Amino acid sequence: MMLCGAVSLSWIAPLAYAQAIPAAAKMRPKVIVLTAFPPEWQAWTVQKSFQHQALHVPGLIKPLICDSKGVCVTETGEGEINAAVTVTSLVKDATLDLKKTIFIRSGIAGGVDKEDSALGSVYINSWVISWAFGHHYLSDQKQLAWSPPGCADYATPGHCGNYTQNIMENLAYKINPALLNMAVNASAHVALENSAEAKKLDKMFAISAAPKVMVGATITGNDFWIGKANQAIAEQIVRRYTHGEVKYTNTAMEDLGDVAVLSRFGLADHYLSIRGISDVDVPPPGKTEEEIWKTGDLYASALAERNAVIVTKAVIAHLLKGAA
Repeated sequence: MMLCGAVSLSWIAPLAYAQAIPAAAKMRPKVIVLTAFPPEWQAWTVQKSFQHQALHVPGLIKPLICDSKGVCVTETGEGEINAAVTVTSLVKDATLDLKKTIFIRSGIAGGVDKEDSALGSVYINSWVISWAFGHHYLSDQKQLAWSPPGCADYATPGHCGNYTQNIMENLAYKINPALLNMAVNASAHVALENSAEAKKLDKMFAISAAPKVMVGATITGNDFWIGKANQAIAEQIVRRYTHGEVKYTNTAMEDLGDVAVLSRFGLADHYLSIRGISDVDVPPPGKTEEEIWKTGDLYASALAERNAVIVTKAVIAHLLKGAA
C-alpha cells in the first residue's frame, strides 16, 4: 500500500485564526482518526499538537483538526448513519485529496466475557460485520433469534455465500491484511494502562486482569444490547459472514458506516478499526439484563479510551515512519 509523501500544510491558518481555504488547494492528510462522541474526541483535542490547524468541512459536526505531520482527527457522531455522513463529507470535499489517506476508527467498544478479554484490552479488528441485516425475531420458543438475509437481497446469482462481495456492499468487510499486519506489528510492544476500576470489573466477570492488544472482529449496530441471547446471535452472525474465519470479540456503532462509504469510493483498503474494551456485553453473575438497564451498565470507559489512543498512536507513528 502506498502512503502519502511529505505534505506541506503551511497554507492552513492556525486553529485560532482559521480562514477559508482556496478551492484549488488540496490538503492531503496522511491519517484521519475518526472518533464517535465527546470523550473519544477530547482524548485527542487535549493534545496541543492538534491545535496546529483546523478545516471546517460541510457535513461534519466538528472541524477536522490536524497536527503538523499530516495527522487529522474529527468527531463523527454516534451510529452508522452519522459515521457514513461524515466519511462521505470528507471524501467528497473539494479541498481534500484522500486517495492515499489511512482512516482509523479509534474508540471504545463492548467486549465479551472471555478469559483473555480484560477491560481496557484493545482489539485491532480484522473484520467489520453488520448486526442489523438479516432477520432478528422472537422464535416460537420465545427466544431471541436471527436468520441471514435472503440471497436475492444482497448477492448476485450463484454467489449467495460470498458476503463480502455483494450488491449491497454492507454485510461484511475484511480489513486489508497488509494494513492489519502493519498495525499489529506496530503495537506489538506497547504498554497498556490498567485501573482499579477495571480490575474490579474483571474480577466480577472472572476474566483476565491484564489488558492486552489482540486481533478481533467487530460487529456494528445502532442499538444498545446486552445479554447472553444477543451475544450468541452476534457470534452466529460473525461465524456466518466470515465462514468461521474469526470469532466475535467486540461491538460498536460506527465502523460499518465508515468502511461501507470508503468501499463505494474504492478506499476500503485504507481503513483500520481500533477498539478499546469499556464494558462486557452480558450482565455480571447474579444480575439480569433488566437490572443492568435500570441501574446502568458497568464501564471502564476512561481506561478503554486511553488504551485505544495508545495503540492508535503507535500505529500512526509506524505509518508516518514509512511515509517519510
